[in-house]
Amino acid sequence: MINNSINRAVTVGNIIGFLIIGIVIKFILFSCANTTAPPMGGPKDTIPPLLLKTFPDSGTVKFPVRGGRIELQFDEYVALKEEMKRVYLSPATEKRPEIKIRGKSVIVDFPSTLDSSVTYTLNFGKSIVDNNESNQFAEYTFPFSTGITLDSMMCTGTVYNAFNLMPQENVTVAIYKDDSDSVLFKEKPSAISRTDKFGFFILRNIGHGPYKVYAFNDENNNNKYDADNERVAFLDSLIIPQTVIKNTLNEFMLIDEKDTLAALSRTSELNLYLFKEEPNMQYIKECKRHQSRMVYVKFSKQNSEVLSVNFKGIDSSSLKKEFNPARDSLVIWLTDTKSTKIPDTLNLLINYLKSDSLGILAPSTDTFLLPPLKIQKKTESKPSEISLPLKGESKRDDLLEFDITADPAMLEQEGFVLSFPAPLIKFEKDSVTLKYRTPKGDEGTVPYNVSHDTTYSRLLNIKFGERLRTGYEYSLKIKERAFTDIYNHTNDSIVKKASLPYDDRLATLTLDITGVNESYIVEITNITRDKTFRKNKINKDSKLVFPYLQPGKYSIKITQDLNGNGIIDTGSILERRQPEKVRLFKLSDGSTIITIPESSEIIQSIDINTIFNEKN
Repeated sequence: MINNSINRAVTVGNIIGFLIIGIVIKFILFSCANTTAPPMGGPKDTIPPLLLKTFPDSGTVKFPVRGGRIELQFDEYVALKEEMKRVYLSPATEKRPEIKIRGKSVIVDFPSTLDSSVTYTLNFGKSIVDNNESNQFAEYTFPFSTGITLDSMMCTGTVYNAFNLMPQENVTVAIYKDDSDSVLFKEKPSAISRTDKFGFFILRNIGHGPYKVYAFNDENNNNKYDADNERVAFLDSLIIPQTVIKNTLNEFMLIDEKDTLAALSRTSELNLYLFKEEPNMQYIKECKRHQSRMVYVKFSKQNSEVLSVNFKGIDSSSLKKEFNPARDSLVIWLTDTKSTKIPDTLNLLINYLKSDSLGILAPSTDTFLLPPLKIQKKTESKPSEISLPLKGESKRDDLLEFDITADPAMLEQEGFVLSFPAPLIKFEKDSVTLKYRTPKGDEGTVPYNVSHDTTYSRLLNIKFGERLRTGYEYSLKIKERAFTDIYNHTNDSIVKKASLPYDDRLATLTLDITGVNESYIVEITNITRDKTFRKNKINKDSKLVFPYLQPGKYSIKITQDLNGNGIIDTGSILERRQPEKVRLFKLSDGSTIITIPESSEIIQSIDINTIFNEKN
């Protein structure tokens, strides 16, 4: 009885054991067959490589001028990322250092003979990453000297775009012991550095100076300034470095590219403003036929001097010429539409002062053959407030068509802006009326003034002669043949409507500007300075009112317009002339960003002298 019970128990136990073994085998087989399932692994590696040792030690002296080698040993296999862009030697040699990976080491050889008794810095930037997850090793610089001492001074600074004051990344900053005016073009730099995302740079391990300082966006990585293709900046005076390198300095702390506050907290001793020089040679860059009777000419430099303009077979007295304010472009119209037949291909001869091979301006004549314009298919236009021909009618051949814009936010300042395809020869003011309509439906006439744009003759502003009212609708009514252009084209009747913005959220900014003793351009821009919302020219103390601003963040950009031409004139290296100054208004905390709340009226006082006399 007892044995039977034992046998029964053993049998049951065997069965359970077989079942367990079967399940285990099935699980193993299923796991082996399921090749699409990812293998289970540990946490992702986020630890950057660790530098174990360098050969020789960082800061070594008596480094050989020929056959020297530097080796960085890490705790894991590493790789190089964007080596050509991120790794550089200061001062530069004729040939770039040769860099290779060997196991867990980065090895650097120098194919060029190094100068004797010179301190070098080998800058790796953020080029070293681990081989598996591309975790980035910290920015690293290896200083060494071929002499018996290591230069230990440093200097910091920031490079900005001269015209919008945005920081400039990956710009080469170069210093020179030679203080001649032509050193930038003839000598190699005594030391170089490159700017980071915030335009910030550190010139490391340099001597006591004094130095000339330049910056240029080195497009071809040859450590030389190419005036034709690159932008440049310079300091007006020599510098003598004052700071001794210490690893504890704030400037050497590791900066996360997203941590703007930490980046801006670093001490910046120098400010450089990058600009594009005008070419040294004057010539015609472009000549195009934009309309059948209009030709556009673009010169390489400003202030071009044209002696004569002629078209073969066309009376020169029928030509109308117009330069832009900088005198680097010219528009030519053929105005005679009756007595002269325009040939299909125009033969243009321009006699002007052109640079010869030595760069000397001398009279020269260039000839251009301008073929007829290609006829483009007309696209169906959208309905608008401008009157259109009645159904079944075609447009007349002498119809003058032009654009009318009326930006609600700029209506008080600009009024209605009329843009014509060609200059006008006649304007019947009595044929233009400006009317209003109240919210209750009452109507009346508004006085207006007419002004021509001083820089663009084909722009006409019809401005209001009285204060505008919110909620009113304003209508510009133009009768037929009110305008006649140089081709004797006339307009059809036109009606254009506009009104002030009507939004309780809109704000007003008033700038009370003092200390003005010359011409300035004042602009309200977005914080990246690539969009202008308002613009004014002033030459005396002024109160500028900017209504109808959307709530948000803005910057106030002020340009020192020395010659009053309304444009920002660029600089020159050989003439030691900086571009016209552009500066940002700063709040008491140093911020250049002004936050405008909704439904607000802000009055901001600005002292021009404070802005332009501060250390820049």
